[in-house]
Amino acid sequence: MFARTIAPLGIFILLLSFSAVQTVQGQGWDVSSPDKKIKVSIVTKGNRLSYSVSYANTPALESSPLGIVRDDQQFSENLKFITESTAAIDETYTLSVGRKLQCRNQANEVTLTFQNENQESVQLIFRAYNDGMAYRYHFPKTDNNPHKIIREESGFAIARDAKAWIQPYDMNVRKKPCYEAFYENGIAVGSPSPNPAGWAFSALFNTKGLWVLLTEAGLDETYPGTHMEDKAGNGIYTIRFPEKEEVTSDAAPEPVSTLPWTTPWRAAVIGPSLATIQETSLVTNLNPPSVINDVSWIKPGRSSWSWWSAGVTTRDFEVQKQYIDFTADMKWDYVLIDAGWPEMKNGKMEDLVKYADSKEVGIVLWYHSGMGREKDTLSYANLMAFPEARKKEFEKIAGWGVKGVKVDFFDGDKQPVIKRYYDIMRDAAANKVMVNFHGSTLPRGWERTYPHLVSMESVKGAEGAGRQEFCDRAPVHNTILPFTRNVVGPMDYTPVTFTNKREAKRQTTFAHELALSVVFESGVFHFADNMMSYQALPEGPKNFLRQVPVAWDETRYVTGIPGKYAVVARRKGDSWYIAGINGQDAEQEITFDLPFLKKKLTLTQITDGPEAGTFATTTMKTKGKNIRIKLIAKGGFVLYAPEDTVNTKQNAASK
Repeated sequence: MFARTIAPLGIFILLLSFSAVQTVQGQGWDVSSPDKKIKVSIVTKGNRLSYSVSYANTPALESSPLGIVRDDQQFSENLKFITESTAAIDETYTLSVGRKLQCRNQANEVTLTFQNENQESVQLIFRAYNDGMAYRYHFPKTDNNPHKIIREESGFAIARDAKAWIQPYDMNVRKKPCYEAFYENGIAVGSPSPNPAGWAFSALFNTKGLWVLLTEAGLDETYPGTHMEDKAGNGIYTIRFPEKEEVTSDAAPEPVSTLPWTTPWRAAVIGPSLATIQETSLVTNLNPPSVINDVSWIKPGRSSWSWWSAGVTTRDFEVQKQYIDFTADMKWDYVLIDAGWPEMKNGKMEDLVKYADSKEVGIVLWYHSGMGREKDTLSYANLMAFPEARKKEFEKIAGWGVKGVKVDFFDGDKQPVIKRYYDIMRDAAANKVMVNFHGSTLPRGWERTYPHLVSMESVKGAEGAGRQEFCDRAPVHNTILPFTRNVVGPMDYTPVTFTNKREAKRQTTFAHELALSVVFESGVFHFADNMMSYQALPEGPKNFLRQVPVAWDETRYVTGIPGKYAVVARRKGDSWYIAGINGQDAEQEITFDLPFLKKKLTLTQITDGPEAGTFATTTMKTKGKNIRIKLIAKGGFVLYAPEDTVNTKQNAASK
């Protein structure tokens, strides 16, 4: 699965100085990206450490604080520099899901060792990539006694004249936190969060002609998920641990571990174009290699799902058989059977799995994580809560032939909750069962280490379409997500809905919804509407949904502005799919090039028809240059090309 430069870690390490790392004796240290465009500078300022980042000599992150404090030692001031080591990292790896399956992890790294006044050591590890940077702390001492980190003084300093697309940490919801708030759309840097719990990752900024996306990566069981403080009046967004009231209520928000101990990465994707943001692999680069050698059983795919339109149908054997037949007709891969399936009437689940298998359709089952506050029944919670019960359940459903699980209601970011994610991923992998997390934390790149993790929710998605506020804000919201939430990992938004849910009236057009099957990326793509809605589609859109892939080989940013419109191109094999959405109340004409296509092609184009709720399907002959498409208000389009239309030599040369 991995093409390695050398064994055992696939990382070529040079324990000596080299041209990408320059040391300024006594007061500062620099590490630059392989292409030398990004430079990270770490300096002593007074008695404290700070860092800054530039791209082509333009400031991306201004002077930003560093420091970490344990309950027994402080490592935030009066640190004495001890030693420096450098490394060149260059490896390739393959993902099972994502916007690009073949990835290259190339960076320059510097490790700086410091001691505090008690001669206790801490290491700061910085990496500079061509598309960003990251850093973390490491305590190298061996000590089997537990230690607590009481605060991080890490921060990201953004210029005060920048704009932010940033999401409040959603502690004001029933299931909290679950990263299901709307993004603020281009607000001033330093604006206080509308929620006193702070701001969530991932956060996008436009500063001095650069785009910067902040996030966390490489989170493991020794740490909680973190977010950012609610106030950044000086433009400095600092790290904040989970809120005390999050589940589990008896666990502290602060991390506890023995030594040695390494924190998660604090990461920033940086570039002059949104292409850098949308095409990055930085988050998975910052995670360990896969622990699964045989990944042949991991099969991303498209799924039907009856819960969104009629939740009670998950308990009806005959209705689910109809969904299986429908899924087979659509040439999709899975049927998700949501909450309530153990009380199924008119048949048994194991028989339904056999029926689905006869139709070459896989079954995915819903479970409660056992962590959240909304425990439907004790049995539901216990199935994933306790090790022996969880292992037995995975063995049972794997024996039936179930292909995956959707595990829901985690409702927190504290360290025991993060451990529950890992326990579930390990036990699922042992039984060759794929995993999708809902009511979940933000992706941190786990899909590299555990490639059977095919998606995570952590988004305000179509489950909210029964509320008018969601419907009214969805067009703009959808244009922000490709440049924020979906950058950091697969996103189970459950889109492409054409009917209204309850009394709320959808504002996105039919072509807008259709385009979301390409604009959004998820390793399992749940088409949430009822099967009758899809069956009633004209042949053009229906055939498009029959063939649109997941787990893309390549993704290209085409054009877009978060909050206004977004156009993305994705490749699977030799087929390209291009889609765009308009989030605005007014018509938008967009012009773009597709330089990755061959000479002259005939593309199928689907846009909104002349009347609401209709489509227009046409063909377009193009060389991939100066393509013009007029999008109606809140509308969308898809373009797709037949096989053998990709200039593979050009693509290879551009990587």
